[in-house]
Amino acid sequence: MKIQSSLLIVLSFIILLQSQLHAQSLSWEEAQKEGKATLDLHWYISNPFIYENKNGEPEGLEVEIIESFQSYVQENYQIDLKLNWIQSKSFNYILNEIALETKPNTLGVSAFSITEKRKEKVDFTNSYLSDVAVLVSSKGTPIVRTLGEINNMMEEMTAVTIKGTTYEQFILDLKKQLNLNFEILYIESDKNILDEISKADDRFGFIDLPIYLMLIKRGGTLTRQNFFTIKGNGYAFIAPPNSDWVSIFNEFLAEPKTTMKLATITSKYMGPELYNFIDGLYSEDNLGASILTKEKEIQLEQLKNTNLLLEKEKNTRTTYIIITVVVTILLGVIIALFYREQKISNLLSRKNKQIELQQNSIKSKNEQLYNRNLQLTSLNEEKNNLVKILAHDLRSPINQISGLLDILKLSHNTLTDDEEKIIHQAQDSALRLNQMISKILDFDALEGNRMKVMPEAIKVKELLKTVEEELKVTADKKNTRIHYQLKENIEFKSDHLFLTQILENIIVNAIKFSDPASEIFVSAEKKKDKVLFSIKDQGPGLTEEDKALIFKKFQKLSAQPTAGENSTGLGLSIVKKYVDLLNGEVWVESEKGKGSTFFVALPV
Repeated sequence: MKIQSSLLIVLSFIILLQSQLHAQSLSWEEAQKEGKATLDLHWYISNPFIYENKNGEPEGLEVEIIESFQSYVQENYQIDLKLNWIQSKSFNYILNEIALETKPNTLGVSAFSITEKRKEKVDFTNSYLSDVAVLVSSKGTPIVRTLGEINNMMEEMTAVTIKGTTYEQFILDLKKQLNLNFEILYIESDKNILDEISKADDRFGFIDLPIYLMLIKRGGTLTRQNFFTIKGNGYAFIAPPNSDWVSIFNEFLAEPKTTMKLATITSKYMGPELYNFIDGLYSEDNLGASILTKEKEIQLEQLKNTNLLLEKEKNTRTTYIIITVVVTILLGVIIALFYREQKISNLLSRKNKQIELQQNSIKSKNEQLYNRNLQLTSLNEEKNNLVKILAHDLRSPINQISGLLDILKLSHNTLTDDEEKIIHQAQDSALRLNQMISKILDFDALEGNRMKVMPEAIKVKELLKTVEEELKVTADKKNTRIHYQLKENIEFKSDHLFLTQILENIIVNAIKFSDPASEIFVSAEKKKDKVLFSIKDQGPGLTEEDKALIFKKFQKLSAQPTAGENSTGLGLSIVKKYVDLLNGEVWVESEKGKGSTFFVALPV
């Protein structure tokens, strides 16, 4: 009897074990028949999507989505679904596990971005959240705007990424596209890319936009670069090929109640403000501008929450002293620079006169003349280097002045009209200095052939809209109306940055040399194999002598700015350089007293 009883117990245990093993490998179709199933969930740390809590259990945004799915199949299909969380070795290891998995009831959970390459190995559920990646660099890294600046910065930096992720692919694409030779630092999947970038001043890497914005909201100070912002196909869960659990999961995601639940869960980990921004980001026409606006909103909110506004009167007096000291230093630097330029110019003039007097005896003094020419060349190079160094070094105190003035503007309720006027005048002065420096540096880069063309698809309508937004403040200051006319929606390939600079320089010139309340007409049309832009103003027009000099550098023409604006004489020479780089043509048609029309023709 004892033997029979023992055999029954063993047999019952075997039957129970088989039943459990069967439940652990059921397809969705089989699970509906059995009324129960187990879902194996392979995961690895990807904060805030999924991470380990103090008790060693998985927690995060994706965990709550899976638990909501568990409740969904219980309520709608009366299926008792068990969740079996399995921590994997790495992010990339999960992909390989799921690709080779034969059990249909398996999901990969670790903030997977949907890509075509991954679709070849695994199946994806529908996306539950928009996927945007941004390029972030170390604290204090300047925001680069031109291709030359990008190349100079990247060559000296190290990329930080995780092997097997979309971050790594973006890094490799960037390296190939720009033909750069920067180093790549690979870190483990459980480490944070942003933390690794923060450890040095020469690092950069791609990171998900929500994670970056959460860093900024916490007061982080890394720099986001405005180029190579990448829209993905969204975040999703992965399953073995042909798993029918994907269909029921997609049904769950499509439910209106699920949409509301997802909003609640995501807002819990990112905050409602960031979730609403990320959720609506794909509908934005100008992704870069939208992200930049949100950054500024977050930073402004952070500024409001600090103690910088305490003791306003004391801070105001301190700020005035700082401004006075900085302005005095700037004036001293400018005077020293002017004196240096005059001294070098006078020296060059004297040397030239000496050379003219010595022409009759040039054969006997060839060696002396050669040495003097070397001296002149050295002095000229020294002058150019001094201008570039001072231009670069002046930017930092000017930006500090602008920042201090912005702080003062926040306390405008306690300022008198005279104080507000002084602040406004100081801001205008700082802006003019910054513009002069930018033009000098841009022209130096052009002269040194360090600018490279990066052709990309351009929609002229969107381009003109961007130009309109950029110049609105400048036009409003002189009550100038700018009419943007486009007969058809034109698309062609060119360098977006260069073309934007070309149009903005010409339009700003039109505003500067036209009377207040004037009108400017900007149009674009396609003619055969060219796109023709025209900018017509109501300014004073040009003389024949002006037209011969207009595209040369450092030229002062007969017309003068109508509101006392500053003019470096570089704007239109830079336009000519950019147009030449784009294999285009630029010319002007004008009569004295009848305004001017500038034309830019670029190949399609």
